[in-house]
Order: sequence, then structure tokens, then C-alpha cells
Amino acid sequence: MTNKTSADAAAAHVAGALPCIYAAASDPDKWPEALQAVVGLLGATQGLIFSHQATPEQRGMWVSCRISSEATQRYVARYHAHDIWMQRGHALNVWLPGRVVVGKDLLPDKTFLDSLFYREFLAPQDIRDLCAGVLHDGSEPGIPRVNIAVYRPHAKPRFSGADKALMAALLPHLREATRIGFRLAELEQRLQIARATADTILPALVLADRSGRIVFANRPAQLLCAAGDGLLLKEGRLKIASARLQSRIDKLLAQSEAQGAALQIPRPSGKPAYWLIPVDVPQTEESPPDARRPSRALLIHDPATQGANIEDFAVLHGLTPAEARLLETLLLHSTLPEAAQHLGVSINTVRSQLRSVLDKCGACRQVELMRMVVSWPRRSRREK
Repeated sequence: MTNKTSADAAAAHVAGALPCIYAAASDPDKWPEALQAVVGLLGATQGLIFSHQATPEQRGMWVSCRISSEATQRYVARYHAHDIWMQRGHALNVWLPGRVVVGKDLLPDKTFLDSLFYREFLAPQDIRDLCAGVLHDGSEPGIPRVNIAVYRPHAKPRFSGADKALMAALLPHLREATRIGFRLAELEQRLQIARATADTILPALVLADRSGRIVFANRPAQLLCAAGDGLLLKEGRLKIASARLQSRIDKLLAQSEAQGAALQIPRPSGKPAYWLIPVDVPQTEESPPDARRPSRALLIHDPATQGANIEDFAVLHGLTPAEARLLETLLLHSTLPEAAQHLGVSINTVRSQLRSVLDKCGACRQVELMRMVVSWPRRSRREK
């Protein structure tokens, strides 16, 4: 049988194990089942997928089939230093991605049987031979060195060339499935960091797709809407009682209204109205564009409970006390005439002060200024 015929036959033989392997790519809990399929396919009794230099706590990978945790602990504590298979493989430079080796490729049988590693560690577990390969060599960022090995007991024949061909046919699929798993874990970690940041640093925030459907709401936004005082999250939409304002919100979230338009939402409780301030989300170049991606964000400011960090903002931007008071007033009274009446000054004074504040803060419009103010972090949080 030619090498190509042998490889084709091996590829056909491994097809039944592929659904288990690729299911494990997105669900780590399914790796034991996938490894068991590999062990069975190769006529082995035990198996291990492992990253020598990275424990699970270090985002490594350790999956076993019929190998006790006690044996794994003994290996790490004592017998790793005596692993003659691993040491010989390094000496021969055979631990390369895509390369498959069996026990007889590594060292003479007598040398293996006389070794401390076999006598004290492998023999008591009825492990006589291995068939092993390298899935990752540690050169890809974020993915440690990962090996796979399956083992046969004394009662079974040694691994053959046909077994090596089977493992070689499996390796590309195992390599890709583990790569997907590591990348998904990395994305999940980033997502958790982003969500924690959105919950603890940002004010109430919702993200909407191109249709205006809410795809994310941080915890402050969820709590604010759960209070039922003028805003609700219902059936994936941001809802209010006023039909006129509901139409405005829908247009803001669907990006059919100018970004400069902020809204004040009255509250049944009579407390100061909410501010809804739109923020564009940077878009990636896609063809066709993915309509499910967040494309617009709304900052929701509650003047009654979320006092903006005016003092810190004013100090950093060099605002005068009068300009800082104007900022605080604009969070309660959206129009300049209302702000002027509240402050007891002329409309011209308020306009002049607002122009000065915009210049100092680098903002072009009042809504942009309000967005900067309500999202400004508190100094106490930054210093913790």
C-alpha cells in the first residue's frame, strides 16, 4: 500500500471522530468525550492532551481519559523529571507540530523497560506503549505547547505504522479545534473584562444594532430600567410611555436621527428627567455589513442618583466656578433659557459661558459636552 493510499484510508477512518472533536472546540466540557473517541479509534486504553508549561490555572489544557488525578499529581510532583519518552523526544528533536511518534521511535525497548519512569510510574498503571504528537509548539501567541498521547497496556500489541497514520490524520483537526478553543477563551476573557469595565466605570449604557434592538445593557442600565420610572427594557427594546418620545428613541438607536440630538425623558415619579445621549460605535469594514453588531450606544444619565463628577472635570479642563455651575445646571435644564432662569443670569451670559466651556473642553456641541461630563470617571475610583 502506498503512503498516499495509507493516508487516504486513515483520513476516511477518522471521519467518525471529527464531530466530537469540533464540538469540543466551542465547548471545553466536551473534550473528555473527544479524547475518548481518539483513544478508541487508536485501540488505546488511556490518553492525555496536555500543556507541559501551562497548568489549567494558567490557561493551559489538561484533558485525560482513564488517567487518575492522583497519577497526574505524582507525574507533576516527581516523575516529570524522569519522563524518558519526553526527554528522548527532545534529544531527537521529534516533538514538532504534525509529527507522530510511537515508543519504538524514541528508544530501544530494553532501555525503556529498565527506566525508573517505566518501573515506578508506567508499569503500575499498565502503560506499555505510546503514540504521541504535538498540536502546538508554543510559537503562536496565547497558545502554549500542547501535546497529545494515547497509551496501550501490556496485553495489547505495540502501536504500528497504520496507527501512526491514523494519529497523523487526526492531528490537523485536533490542532484546529484546540486553536479555536484557546481563541474563544481569549475572547471570553476580553468580554468579561469589557463587561466588568462597563458595569463599574461607565454610567448606565445600552448598545443597539442597526435595527434599534438592544444587544447589551450594563448593570447600571439594567437597574435603572428595572426601577420602572420612565424607562423599560422590554422584548429587546428600550421603551417609554410617550409615543412621541418613543419614536425619537427608536430613531436615535437606528441612527436615523442626527447624533447631536439628545433626549430628556420625563419620569412619573417627578424626579429630574433622564438624559439619553447617543454615542456612535466604531464600525469595521464588512461586506455585506453585519446588522447584528452594535452600531449605536446610549448613555443614560439620572441626575437624581448619578451626580456627574463636575468638580474633577472642571479642574482638569480649567473651568471657572461659574462655568462649572453652568455645567451642573445643564444636566437638569436642557435649554439655555431654562439654565439662565435657574442661575438668575441673562441668556447672553449663559451663551458666552457655554462657548468658553466648549472651547476649553474641545467639544463642538452641547450634547457632546454633556456626553463627556456624564461619562467622566470619579477620582475615588481611579485612585483605588
